[in-house]
Amino acid sequence: YHCLSSGINAEYGDENTKSFTAAIEHISVDFGSGDRLKERCEAICDLCEGQTFEKVYLYNNHGLIGDSTKLADDYDDAQEITDYFVLNLTSFQVLTTVFLKKFPGVAHTCVNISSLCAIKVFPSMSQYCTGKAARLMFYKCLAEERPEVRVLNYSPGPMFTAMTENLHVEMADERTRKVFKQLSDGEIKWVDTDESAKKMLVIVKDDVFTSGEQIDFYER
Repeated sequence: YHCLSSGINAEYGDENTKSFTAAIEHISVDFGSGDRLKERCEAICDLCEGQTFEKVYLYNNHGLIGDSTKLADDYDDAQEITDYFVLNLTSFQVLTTVFLKKFPGVAHTCVNISSLCAIKVFPSMSQYCTGKAARLMFYKCLAEERPEVRVLNYSPGPMFTAMTENLHVEMADERTRKVFKQLSDGEIKWVDTDESAKKMLVIVKDDVFTSGEQIDFYER
């Protein structure tokens, strides 16, 4: 097995993959800039140049929640909106496309780390919900257009991470803030990150799902 870990923070990649037994290569990539984005995505796949594989897998999880202190009608800065979606949608699409083209003639599996926010409204998270919904639909279209590619949208459940730890105090909308307060206080249980990741890998390995569908942690 050969695993490539990409992201803006190489040290974060080291932390996430320290227990892996596969050969790991890290590459620092800024997915938040549209300039030469395709070339940067190609550089990730080029780390495997000269090697042969029977199967290749893309687990696509980069992105940010966005400004949770704002409501939907607070967004009137075009550059702010553009910057958010370059990171959370444009680079997602470009990386997927480059991945499929860089490894011709082998079995491809593309996994979008999705969210309940892709299918349900969470006030104060309009950008995040919009980006996740768009990513979900892009992979659904990919599954229909490329039936030879296995496509999974996996919703890992609510997890305590650097992105979620302060949402219970930052949220502009009281209803969403209450949900994350309940998670913070232990009234609702966070999903264990390792448990969710293992469940996702089992789903991918067993390969018993409809290509393009969204599967939630709680459904399996």
